[in-house]
Amino acid sequence: MIQNINSVLIGLTKEFGPDETSSALGYGLSLAQQAEAHATVQAASVKLDMSSAGIGKVVASLVQEENQRLHALAQAAACGVQANAAVAGVACSFETPHLSYPALLSAFRTQARLHDLTIVDAESEALTIDRGLIDTLLMDSGRPLLVVPMGQDTFRAGRIILAWDGSGRAARAAADALPFLRAAETVEVVSVTGEKDLPDTVLGAGIAPHLTRHGVNTVVQTLPAMEGDVAETLRNHATLTRADMIVMGGYVHSRLRELMFGGVTQSLLKQSPVPLLLSY
Repeated sequence: MIQNINSVLIGLTKEFGPDETSSALGYGLSLAQQAEAHATVQAASVKLDMSSAGIGKVVASLVQEENQRLHALAQAAACGVQANAAVAGVACSFETPHLSYPALLSAFRTQARLHDLTIVDAESEALTIDRGLIDTLLMDSGRPLLVVPMGQDTFRAGRIILAWDGSGRAARAAADALPFLRAAETVEVVSVTGEKDLPDTVLGAGIAPHLTRHGVNTVVQTLPAMEGDVAETLRNHATLTRADMIVMGGYVHSRLRELMFGGVTQSLLKQSPVPLLLSY
């Protein structure tokens, strides 16, 4: 059983049409069930806001109709979630905010600070509404964020990879993930190295005794970077070892630098075989 996770926030921001699916929803309810935690589902829709000056009545009417459609879809999704939560025996509350994009980010940020953990769907494109939400929650909420790739509908954490580079953000991620690390069968502390030797504090041998004292079954692994690509090394290792989750610090380099030149966080947010637990 997962202990010390008592409240989770599940964020949904898509349009909830018949072709829209959310892995975060099933994953989040499954996690809440196993942790016996309360789940809050925030099914949000972005309000289209156009100044009445310079637009005709027809355009204004179309904008109003689209806003009503988006809000209705979010409300319908919340009703469906309520039924799923009841079947799973999960105590669940619902919100369907229909706000401008900046106000919506603020609402999510505020809610995230009131929960132990936030869970959202992965978004492969860097410059999108959903990725903006991921970045806001990661960097501004003060809470860990679980990003769930498509097809990962059930929470599992038997085998976890902790990506360790000795940074403060990696340490924060390890601390935030302790409820999952303690419950895991195996936690593999993975350090990805280049050509030069690194001290134990940067390698897994540095954090392993601390984790063991917290009751974590720890294995240390040092891997050479595949063609200098740390993210690809972690992806490949997670696939080969059939890991259930990767835990890591987010944006060790600046977000702007990662957008321009690439980085581990950007690369794994774009493509990960397993859910990512990120801390900042």
